[in-house]
Order: sequence, then structure tokens, then C-alpha cells
Amino acid sequence: MGAGFVACLLALCACAETSPLGPAAPKTRGDPVVFSFGTTEGELFGSAATRGRSTAVLFVTTFDLASQAQARFLNELFKEHQPHPHVLAVVLEPPMHRVLAEAFRTSLGLDYPVALANPTTLSGDGPFGEIFGVPTLVVLDASGRMAFRSTGAVSKQTMDAAFTAADEGQMLPSP
Repeated sequence: MGAGFVACLLALCACAETSPLGPAAPKTRGDPVVFSFGTTEGELFGSAATRGRSTAVLFVTTFDLASQAQARFLNELFKEHQPHPHVLAVVLEPPMHRVLAEAFRTSLGLDYPVALANPTTLSGDGPFGEIFGVPTLVVLDASGRMAFRSTGAVSKQTMDAAFTAADEGQMLPSP
């Protein structure tokens, strides 16, 4: 496979917005989502430290091209959006894939932390519920309430709109 073909495929996966799989985002914001994940760097990233700014949690797998592209687009937005949001990628793979999660962050040049999913998240019983596909992006408002959720690649513009809605205390409907 040529490098040009792979680059085109990656761009196509990243730009194509897909309809969400599984349940749609709730019509009301509900209670704050309480979560905590251990990052590949040995630190905890949790809801207690994210209050006051919007937060994106991106659920990915290391081998999925759409996950890789979404993580890079989110990295660009992480640096550009004002105010800067909190961002975390959660790899939905078993603990033995820690080295792959570390390589995911390093090889993509991500400026935000990457964590491995805990057993409750992998089983679908975690605070974000069942993850039906990757990439899945969840954006929380400054109070930690869900403002946006989408499964499948979304454009950088849609992600920016989700952050803006969260910053303004609104919900953006899932694409």
C-alpha cells in the first residue's frame, strides 16, 4: 500500500461524520459524570480535576485508523480552542497493551494524556456507559455534565462546536 493511499484513507476516515451507534446523547444534561483513569504516565486523570472547563474524553483503540485521526484532530483543537479544554484519550484495550497506548500517544504527538480503560469501562458498566464503537467522543461542560456524545469520526468543526456549546452551558445534538 502506498503512503498516499494510506494518507487519503486516514483523511477520509477523519473527515467523514457518521451517525452515532447505540443510544443518542441525552436530551437533558443530567448529573455530572464522575470518573477516574490511570494515564500511561502513571498519573490519575479524573473528573475532580476537570471542573471549571469543558472536558473531552475520546474512547479509542490503538489499531483503528479513525481513532488515530480523531485523536490528532482533537490534539489540534486542544491547542486552538479558547478556553483550553481538558482532554483525555482512553484506550479500550486490556492492561497488557499499555506499551501500545504509550506508543499511540508518542507516535501521534499528542499533547494530552492517554489512559487505559479500567475493567468497569471495558465491561460497559463505567460512568460513560457502554461504548458501542470507536472512536467515541464525549464532551462534558464545566460542571462535568454531558454536552455531546458521538460514535464515529466527527469533523474538527463539529468538535469545536461541541466545545463551544459546552462552554456556553448548552448541549449540541449528536450528528
